[in-house]
Order: sequence, then structure tokens, then C-alpha cells
Amino acid sequence: MGMVSDRDLEAARSLPDEFLKLTGPPPDRVIELVNSYWDAYGHQRRAELVQALLPVLVDMMNQGQCRMDVYRGLCEGIVAMWLKRQSNASEKAG
Repeated sequence: MGMVSDRDLEAARSLPDEFLKLTGPPPDRVIELVNSYWDAYGHQRRAELVQALLPVLVDMMNQGQCRMDVYRGLCEGIVAMWLKRQSNASEKAG
């Protein structure tokens, strides 16, 4: 199984803070963030990550930004699992 880079984990942990700095509808913000960090992956794969992150970031927004460390950890876990699935899919295809 492929390793998840420190760069990817740092990016994932920054998602909640960056999400709050952006304007526009929440789905558009998440798409922008995912595309900015993981544009090397195909559209469908990035869409899966957006779908996984969106409820977490919307919940954070609705909770009034309390417990930011919890949301940073959730985003980190979601991205790490998604990246591991991408690595596993590549190994099976290869």
C-alpha cells in the first residue's frame, strides 16, 4: 500500500481553515480546494474526495467553527484514506 506524503497530510489539515477563507457556495469551495491540491487525479476521483469532504466542512461551518482541531483531523483522515484507495486502485490496475 502506498504511503501518504507529509505534504498531502498538511494540505488536508489546512482544508478547514482555507475553506472558511473562501467565498461562494460550499460545494464550489471544496471543489476549488481539492483541485488546487490533487489536480493530478482524474475528475471522477477528485469528485469522490469532494463528496467525502463536503459534509464535514459544511458541518464545521454550521457549528460556528468550534473544535477546529477535530475538523482538521477528520479532513486529514478522509484524504489519507482516499489517497490510499487511489494507490490501491493503481496497483490493481497495473
